[in-house]
Amino acid sequence: MRASIATMTVICATACFWTGVASADAKATYEHKCSKCHELEDFAGKPPAQLEEKINSITSGSMKHKAKITMTADETKAMAAYLSAGK
Repeated sequence: MRASIATMTVICATACFWTGVASADAKATYEHKCSKCHELEDFAGKPPAQLEEKINSITSGSMKHKAKITMTADETKAMAAYLSAGK
């Protein structure tokens, strides 16, 4: 039982750390690449899944966009969450 609790604690701590790192990376990416043309408030409150789909459309080239964007699946998910939170 103690091993299970310890394992779950490590998993949760790792997930929390990764989420924080991903959010910081998404913020830095937004500020560097996106904020010149997009207002963060425009995305606030929109479902992350909807934003993730839109980002995927841009990165795949199926949606027209001013600049070429490349992101991994994890980066896209983090960016969608960051934009949705509006912070």
